Amino acid sequence: MISYFVIAMLAISIIVVMVLTIKFKVHPFIAMLLVAIFLAFTLHVPSSKESNYITEISALIGKGFGNALANVGILIVLGSIIGNILEMSGAALKLGEIVLKIVGKSHPALAMNILGFIVSIPVFCDSGYLILTPLRKAVAKKSGASPVALSVALSTGLYASHALIPPTPGPAAVVNLFGLEAHLLTIIIVGLIVAIPTSLVGAIYGIFISKYIKKPKYPDKSPTYETLISDIGELPSAWKALAPIIVPILLMAIGSIVRFDSLHLGEGFIVNVLIFLGEPTMALFIGFLFSLLLTHRFNREEIAMWIGDGIRSSGSILAIVGASGAFAEVLKSTELAKIIPELGHIFASVNLGLILPFIMASALKIMLGSSTIAVVTVASLFAPLLDTLGFVTPISQILVLMSIGAGSMIASHVNDSYFWIVVELSGLKINDAYKARTLATFVQGITALIIIMILAFLLR
Repeated sequence: MISYFVIAMLAISIIVVMVLTIKFKVHPFIAMLLVAIFLAFTLHVPSSKESNYITEISALIGKGFGNALANVGILIVLGSIIGNILEMSGAALKLGEIVLKIVGKSHPALAMNILGFIVSIPVFCDSGYLILTPLRKAVAKKSGASPVALSVALSTGLYASHALIPPTPGPAAVVNLFGLEAHLLTIIIVGLIVAIPTSLVGAIYGIFISKYIKKPKYPDKSPTYETLISDIGELPSAWKALAPIIVPILLMAIGSIVRFDSLHLGEGFIVNVLIFLGEPTMALFIGFLFSLLLTHRFNREEIAMWIGDGIRSSGSILAIVGASGAFAEVLKSTELAKIIPELGHIFASVNLGLILPFIMASALKIMLGSSTIAVVTVASLFAPLLDTLGFVTPISQILVLMSIGAGSMIASHVNDSYFWIVVELSGLKINDAYKARTLATFVQGITALIIIMILAFLLR
């Protein structure tokens, strides 16, 4: 029997966070922590009858906070440091000039969307947004485009490839769960067919919604592009500006590729080194080392100041991401863990075709916030049911994979760490963030599902 009380409490908790942050201007960190504590006392299921309920709740919240920062904390700090160095050295302005020269000044949002799409194939979308934020700001100043449009275009470009194309963790996990390793190239091709229009829809939505959202409030004395150029003086060379971004991306891409069993590369020393260097933390640290080339003759005071500023600017993001992790951990300790399999059995009895995995992934994404958890959980439920549900051919199973990925894109909101990274780095008000970020992901998810259904009709 599904506990509707649990689902109702979850819905109420999400609404409370939204009301606290939008209406009462409570900081997201405090709002999510309050709701996490409330949910823990109302819904948490103790691990055993002998356990100390109060102590267990305290440990649970601490565990969630710590786990969230363990996954992305170092990435956020390193990304913030690299971003600050790129900004202070003028490298971001140089990158902006390069991008606009290639794509043209008339299409800056499209440029950011395409760039985000490419970067997120090997890189986590939150890491990609951190790395590319200085470039986004530079392009906004250089082109005069709406910062909101560029933020949405970049974040949706990153999001589309992250959810739909291996070797990102979610799709890669489904490849293994469904036993589709031999069809990896086909999966990537189908993923591109679904993800490219899904990404472009995000850019179009960003341009549309930016007309209804005021520009983020930057200081009134914010310098113009020309003033920045004159203050910095000579901009760094193109290779120095590109290295802190390109090198980590290449390392992560290589690290992802050598992991695939279908390549039969074994576990030799070189493979292990490439995997080690391809870990996001190590790749970004190497990117940080390359960013030091942008300082003026390795001036120690300048390096210390730029690094310190980068660390300080990451503090607010770290706090919010940690709180969202505590929120998610509490949810995982409730009856939701039992409800999800029950929903799977109920849905499995209804012939909904490819809409079924989409609905389940969407529900889990909205409840827990993590696209990767949604993808892996739903794929685990579906793996033994594929034949029963009629998905017997490789192409039909690949479309199930895509449907799960599309569902995991739906409604990125307060319990999603990527939501807060985009909000904080974009300078958006919370109510504007729901219009710009949450609705954009909803539009992307529905677009992806429509494309998948069309493919299913054409390939039947």
